[in-house]
Amino acid sequence: MVTAAPTSCVNHRRRNKVATCGTCGSALCTDCIVRTGVGVKCPSCTGVKATKPSKAAKPSLNPPTATGEKAAAAKRRPLGIALVAGSVVLLAFAGYGLATRDSDPVVTEQVQGGPAPAAEPVERQTEFVGAGGQRIGGTLTLPAVAPGQSVPAVLIVPGLGALDRNAVVSANPPDALRDALVSSVGGVGLSTGDPLYKDLSESLAQVGVASFRYEKRGTKSVPLRDGQKLSLDDEVADARAALDLLGQRQELGGAPMVVLGHDTGGVVAMRVAAGNPRIKGVVAVSTPARPLGEVLADDLARSRGGPVADAFRAATSTLKNTGKAPPADSLPEIIRPIFSPGHDAYLASLFAVDPTVEVGRVAVPVLLVRGGADPSVTAADVDRLSASLRVGGQVMVGSAQADHNLTLAGGGHEHSNSAVAPAIQRDTDTRSALTGWVKAQLASG
Repeated sequence: MVTAAPTSCVNHRRRNKVATCGTCGSALCTDCIVRTGVGVKCPSCTGVKATKPSKAAKPSLNPPTATGEKAAAAKRRPLGIALVAGSVVLLAFAGYGLATRDSDPVVTEQVQGGPAPAAEPVERQTEFVGAGGQRIGGTLTLPAVAPGQSVPAVLIVPGLGALDRNAVVSANPPDALRDALVSSVGGVGLSTGDPLYKDLSESLAQVGVASFRYEKRGTKSVPLRDGQKLSLDDEVADARAALDLLGQRQELGGAPMVVLGHDTGGVVAMRVAAGNPRIKGVVAVSTPARPLGEVLADDLARSRGGPVADAFRAATSTLKNTGKAPPADSLPEIIRPIFSPGHDAYLASLFAVDPTVEVGRVAVPVLLVRGGADPSVTAADVDRLSASLRVGGQVMVGSAQADHNLTLAGGGHEHSNSAVAPAIQRDTDTRSALTGWVKAQLASG
């Protein structure tokens, strides 16, 4: 059950809350806001004394020259100054609500009278608290709607090797899956990013659906703390916390939601959706039916040959049986970074997941999406997942040139001699069909 957020100031109980302290979470009125270089704080956290509730000021703007004018001006000024002050406050908080960082990860600041309808989708940067108290940033993308209108939403769950809230590891290199896993366990910053999550958010907004995409723990923006290890359970808990955030946003009201996961994020999406009555559908993009270890072994056999794949299978078997990966110097160099020291438990949990079991626990329709040219997620994978569905769903196969990220292989990464990042050519037909399915599923809820 979600606890209602306080609506009055912690220091001035008769004053409405307009913001929240970014450190302690206290509700703040206008007079209690202390703006800092890292966001809004409260007087207690900054040492600044809270003021008494302010009253309308009465300065002399144009001093009259006659006694009669003084009396007349005294009667006129409070209304004029109050209107000016009120306009300044409204403009300040209207701008603040659309700033690059939400001061409150749960409650949106409200502006009396409301802004005009948005001409185009709006992005709001915010953060939530994930497993273990980890603060995680994300982007809420809102479609162009009238003020006060609630909209349905999609939670986008990152998969292997998410570079940030926008991008995944490019599917172009022959060892793409290996690279993605290495970037996850090693926190390696790869340069070949593909803004799949941002593209999906923009497409959803075009059909009137909000979305939230967030940083994955262990990435550059959300680094692990000293002594902290990656955990699949923590990744699931992070996704649930992100759902809680969406559930409390006033822009969404009580509207239904869909969870979309890419790659291994599809499994996380399945776990989050199981037993959640507000979730009306799950989208699994490029999610295999086989355990991840088997998928990666097949990829290595294709790109590096049988001996490397056999060495990887032997290493995963050792990890499964003993809980420890074999010594790095006993492994082929190409797979050594996968078994990064300190992440044995995380790898073991990833390799042990059976997606066919996970999808069978989901009590809402599931959309299975696969790029036609994806070598890692095969037609057999999709058939196995489809056969395991509990209440039905749909299989969507993209273009015969679409890869693991629904990017058109061959023409999907157009490099030039300029410093501009390579262009991405997405499988727009599949993307449109995906957003159409999501919208229909949300409408049925």
